[in-house]
Amino acid sequence: MDTLASWNQTNQPARNVASLVKGLQVIWQVIQDALSHWTIADPYVLVYDTDENSKKQTYTRQWVIWHLIEHDLHHGGELSFTLGMHGLTGIDI
Repeated sequence: MDTLASWNQTNQPARNVASLVKGLQVIWQVIQDALSHWTIADPYVLVYDTDENSKKQTYTRQWVIWHLIEHDLHHGGELSFTLGMHGLTGIDI
């Protein structure tokens, strides 16, 4: 995960398909591992983050997981739309 954390920083190289796929597999494995051992109460545990203005943000684990899913769905739709524009079959979401 540490390697993936730097992907959005400036001056990072363009990623090839294989590295993007590997990155998605790593991220979803982390999520699957967490969900497989969480109790019914764990999704409601609060997590904290600090934004670029040093303001502390509070989220539930449930919100973070859903945000990742909706993010992937959004970009999956973009990919499917782009593939369709080129006469190719879209991805199965």
